[in-house]
Amino acid sequence: MYRVYYLDVAAIVLLFALLTSLIFRRMNRGRDNQAFVKYVVILLVLSVADILRSAPLGWLRPLSSSILFREIACSFYNLLNVASYAIYIHMIGRMTGTFRRIVRTPFYAICYTLPLLVEFVLIAINFSQHILFYYTRVGGTDVQYHRGEYLWIVIAIGYYYAFFAFVHVTHCFIHKNLDKVKYAAMVVVFPINIIAFNIQMVQPDLLVQVFGLAITALILSFYVISPEENVDVETGARSYTAFRRSVRNIYEAKDDAFVVFGKLENIASIRATLGYEMYITLLKQISDNFYDMVKNYKNEDISLYYLKNGLFAYVVRGKYHLEEIEKTACEMIPRLRDLFVVDGIRLKLDFAICGVVIPNEISNENQLVKLSETYDSAVPRNKYVRYSEMAPEKDFVVKNNLDRIITDAIKNNKFEMYYQPIYSTKDEKFVSAEALIRLKDEQLGFISPALFIPAAEKSGSILQIGEFVIKDVCRLISEGDLANTGIKFVEVNLSVVQCMQSNMADKIKEILEEYKIDPNRINFEITETASDYLADAVLRTMRDITTNGNGFSLDDYGSGYSNLSRVMSFPYRIIKLDKSLVDGLVDKRSYDIMSQTISLLKSLGAEIVVEGVEDEEKAKWFSDMGCEYIQGFYYAKPMPEHEFMAFCKSSAVG
Repeated sequence: MYRVYYLDVAAIVLLFALLTSLIFRRMNRGRDNQAFVKYVVILLVLSVADILRSAPLGWLRPLSSSILFREIACSFYNLLNVASYAIYIHMIGRMTGTFRRIVRTPFYAICYTLPLLVEFVLIAINFSQHILFYYTRVGGTDVQYHRGEYLWIVIAIGYYYAFFAFVHVTHCFIHKNLDKVKYAAMVVVFPINIIAFNIQMVQPDLLVQVFGLAITALILSFYVISPEENVDVETGARSYTAFRRSVRNIYEAKDDAFVVFGKLENIASIRATLGYEMYITLLKQISDNFYDMVKNYKNEDISLYYLKNGLFAYVVRGKYHLEEIEKTACEMIPRLRDLFVVDGIRLKLDFAICGVVIPNEISNENQLVKLSETYDSAVPRNKYVRYSEMAPEKDFVVKNNLDRIITDAIKNNKFEMYYQPIYSTKDEKFVSAEALIRLKDEQLGFISPALFIPAAEKSGSILQIGEFVIKDVCRLISEGDLANTGIKFVEVNLSVVQCMQSNMADKIKEILEEYKIDPNRINFEITETASDYLADAVLRTMRDITTNGNGFSLDDYGSGYSNLSRVMSFPYRIIKLDKSLVDGLVDKRSYDIMSQTISLLKSLGAEIVVEGVEDEEKAKWFSDMGCEYIQGFYYAKPMPEHEFMAFCKSSAVG
């Protein structure tokens, strides 16, 4: 009637001792360790449920004599029995950095969750239909367990999860997320559990399964959650070895992560002053404070590591709120500076704290490790900085990741159009605007076109970017509101790569016809240096485009070597004076040269746009010289579409 439950008691003792050991050794900190702790807790509750469903429990009567009580306990047992494998898969995924791939891939997510949901539904139905198991009354106070007709489904689900877990572990080993020892320890779980389960199936009175699970948990604690490898004994944080393994998994999984390094400065003098024991106490206090400051981030996957010599590191994985994490990093400094008191005297501690987005800002593990060894020499003390801000060369991070950034921007529509109004000196109002493309990355912020345009030209992605610009400008014009602002035409930049396309004119014509745009509403710009590159091909494309009815502007005139014969040979409607010429107006001689340049260009029959005008004096001088258009911050800055439309409507009314 009742079963031999002594092995369950042994399992409870073993698991409770293991859990206590994990807590005392601070092995319950960090998401990876917490995943193992959850696994042990599940097995502990499973052991208790196994006893409650089958042991005599005379001391618990009359409750233990209740059929409903036994059914509830058995339901928990069956549910946790299957859930233990799901938790095991979750634990493996946490340790190897692969669990996010399971939940982010719809097929794998369904394979992982659906059987557990089926199990839950079957157990809920069992309370009324008894399709899995049931109890009957024996005598006045005893109850007896019986297997139901469909218990095999629950058993099949258990075997399914065992197979799923085995495939997952093997996949991690093949992809080098696990070494041989850890792989062997994780694989040995399956034969032990299967043998124990089958013994219990053949000998129902011998409750051996949970004891088998407890033995495997002990094996995992020795060979997978080994404290000497994963935990720094001085601080309780995770170790340098665990940090390297975690970072390697992030890069191999192509995951997103944010790493915050915190370095205690003057470590040698502090250790000499305090002595070893007090120094270790200080490190533990720093570690505890780090944990306290991030313990409320329930949705982020955060682990703390101690990398020796006073260097700590946070690794925040997956989807995270960068601004909140950075805010916490800034708050660390004032909290840590006054942390430690010796003999009533509060020590002033100095920290260098740096945050880095991976893989955006650093593309591989070795570079990240090198940064951890050297960054504090470039970080001001007691101030948080981002790696992208402290790089020795401006835009260093962006330059080294441009191809990936551009590809991501094209794929996810991260480009945005800005417009800078152009003032007509003759009409005394805004009659035109230059379309300017902008790229904003979530992690790196705005990226200068001076960086991503040349890279896009080199990779060929400029053709996709250029098509996006033309279509978006046509969309704006076709919507009709632009006509109410007084804007007659929009300037659109063409790159030399676009101009070298033999069918470029046909593509532009197709887009204009698609949006029903009059060609004179768009004026294309090409830089002076671009027109020098394969001039014959560029000139042929320009003439084809002008045949469609579009005009052309020569952009950045004066920024390079100005070849007047080349200027005269190209069909320019407008010539735009570069900002460098405007900034060079500092004396009478420079003004005289500019006056002669304007006269020469006007003699070619071209209209003139002056770029980069930032003060009233120069705006008036160029206007008096007969320059038709002025573009610059004095009149208006580049602005996103909604601000541009509001600005132009307001100016038109005024």
